[in-house]
Amino acid sequence: MSQTDPRPNPSSAPSTAAETAAVLERTRELAIARLTEAVRAVLAIADDALFDFMQKSGGNSNQPHFLDAMRELRRRRGEIEDGFAAQLRDVWRRFVAREPITSEDAMGASLSGDLSLLSEDEMESQIAARMLGQAMQKDCSAVSQQLMQRLSWIGGRQELDTDTSPISAAHIAVALRAGLSPCEMPGDVKLILFKLCERELPKPVVAALDEINESLLRAGVLPHLRALPSRSVSRAPAPPPAADEYREPSASGGARPGEQYAPNERALFATLHELLRGWRQTEHAPPPMPSAAHLRPISSNEMISVLSLLQSEIPDGVRAAIQDPTQSVVQRIKGEVLANSRRLGIDPEKACLSPVDEDAIDLVGMLFDVLLDERQLKGSARELIGRMVVPFIKVALLDRRMFLRKEHPARRLLNSVAEACEGNDGETPAERTLLAKAEEVVQRLSMEFNENVAIFQTLEEEFRCFMDQHRKRVDLAERRASEAQQGKERLEAARAYAQAELDKRLADTALPPALDVVMRRYWTHHLVVLQLREGVESAATQSALACGDALLAMAQAAHGGEAALAALLPQLSAGMLPILSSSGCVGEAADTLVDAVADELRAMAAGKVQPITSVPELFADGRADEQDDRRAAATNDTSPVRLVSDRSKLEFNPEDVDALQKLPVGSWVEFIDDQGEAQPAKLSWISPISSRLLFVNRRGLRVCVASVEELAVMMHEQRFSIRGANAAFERAMHQVLGQLRASHERTAGATGNRASA
Repeated sequence: MSQTDPRPNPSSAPSTAAETAAVLERTRELAIARLTEAVRAVLAIADDALFDFMQKSGGNSNQPHFLDAMRELRRRRGEIEDGFAAQLRDVWRRFVAREPITSEDAMGASLSGDLSLLSEDEMESQIAARMLGQAMQKDCSAVSQQLMQRLSWIGGRQELDTDTSPISAAHIAVALRAGLSPCEMPGDVKLILFKLCERELPKPVVAALDEINESLLRAGVLPHLRALPSRSVSRAPAPPPAADEYREPSASGGARPGEQYAPNERALFATLHELLRGWRQTEHAPPPMPSAAHLRPISSNEMISVLSLLQSEIPDGVRAAIQDPTQSVVQRIKGEVLANSRRLGIDPEKACLSPVDEDAIDLVGMLFDVLLDERQLKGSARELIGRMVVPFIKVALLDRRMFLRKEHPARRLLNSVAEACEGNDGETPAERTLLAKAEEVVQRLSMEFNENVAIFQTLEEEFRCFMDQHRKRVDLAERRASEAQQGKERLEAARAYAQAELDKRLADTALPPALDVVMRRYWTHHLVVLQLREGVESAATQSALACGDALLAMAQAAHGGEAALAALLPQLSAGMLPILSSSGCVGEAADTLVDAVADELRAMAAGKVQPITSVPELFADGRADEQDDRRAAATNDTSPVRLVSDRSKLEFNPEDVDALQKLPVGSWVEFIDDQGEAQPAKLSWISPISSRLLFVNRRGLRVCVASVEELAVMMHEQRFSIRGANAAFERAMHQVLGQLRASHERTAGATGNRASA
């Protein structure tokens, strides 16, 4: 049997259901007791932590704020511990019942109401709980892995992971949030407590999990799992290669020592190098940097040092290039690197960039040029993205796989920050909070990034939690937009159905004024209401159609004389009153209208002309109401997109229609407004009624509702396009490669023409 064989030792493992249940019960009690003790130990020092923070924050104005929170914490400490333990017991109960729950579902189950009713403080506490879970998981991943396997086996071989294990770091964090939720204290104080727990809780939690793991081992549960390493041995991740391990690349763009690239990766880098070399020879590229035999290339170590000088504070020239679309970020960065090399004792007049470093600067600079130009980034959001240029050049020097791997943390971080900034003018409190969080992330990146790219992973994970909450708000807005559009289309369809039924019956029929009002206003409205509630095939709708036919039959009978009408007239009130009540016409008003119709019918039967002027005056607002509805709908349609003006003259490419019909929900597109600016939008919903497509912006608000034919016309007019990729890095990189290939083809074509000449 191998060292990692997961099979239990039959001589000591629990073998009966009763023994297994006893082990589970002992494990549960031990887990809840030890984890509650860990929380109790942290709460015991929370007073001092809050007091210290109050002192550091300065000013007497903050003292009541913190003193009240400290008193609340002392008063409810027992409740916090009980709430923490109760949450863990509930999660454990689900595990024993073979219905393990994720931490997200557990957190959602503890909330009242839907997402739209959550306060900002509750949202912040959710994010803080997730970050606490992630922080603890880093410290206890090894013991958590063994506990998952042992609990899975003893719990009936359930499928468990780090999110569903009943004593995972994520569930411990959710339980702490549940314990703190009744405390009446400001959200910022709770965040301070979560930060304290991030620092103080992992160590006692790891100790508690070690004890639980040992108890299961002693009970004979999977005794052959490999023993965990001693806690005294720190197992830090291997550091990245030091900057001085690198050398300049060969002419083919080969890897530096310390960079272990696969052959296909090296081939891709060589291709990029050739494309960049060709691009620098075109008129579209910025002027080439000086390079001559007497110039000394700046070493990699020196380059990293210069970039570190530029990282914390962007030079004015680079900032100007970021804000001005006509300037090149690439050229500004290169100039600043050479100029600032003087601060390291290097003479800029005698130095130049090495080919590999120039490749990195050119690629990153071009990428940010494209990103800043084609994204809706204005003002502070534009500068915020621009401040990431220098850190990304450093990443490109340290780890060129960033250009090849979509899952690279630097790419994911840039995508998230760009998503937070694009189209965000800070109009709402939520948008301002999002911008502030993005600014905090970029500020930390500028201040903390040295030569360890792990900072991107840390910041990306933290920001992802925040973005998840933002996306939930956007999803809610999207859902409301699609529901509103669906309701509008159902109403339109119901009105069209009622109008068609009316037209079919009144094609060649002239009615007296009062009956005409009843049929055109009240009967059609009654049909609309019934179709929306019951459907076309319902008995109620069929009954309403029969009532309309009966009213028209009375009018027809009136032409045959009083005797023919007399047989039908007693049914008038029973047929009209349900129709009138749908529009709120009841009581005396309904009786007045029934009498008016009856008088008209009698007058027709007697062969007398008796126009009833009072009825049109009483009910003349019927058609006006529908006109008001249409005017209100037009006023509420704030779509910035201009659709096709004359739908009878649609000119489009049938292939575009086919592509749009296959466009999946969630795809991103671009509308070009009258000023020529691109507005990104997402396909959120396709109507099952009209097959029209609903597009929303990044806030989840409606941008456009159009048919595929209208969109195809807009494509033909170059006012609409489908985005090949929406993630900022991937889309910008795709465009950069397109520019490089186009430059290469132009250069190759010019060379061929000269050779033939």
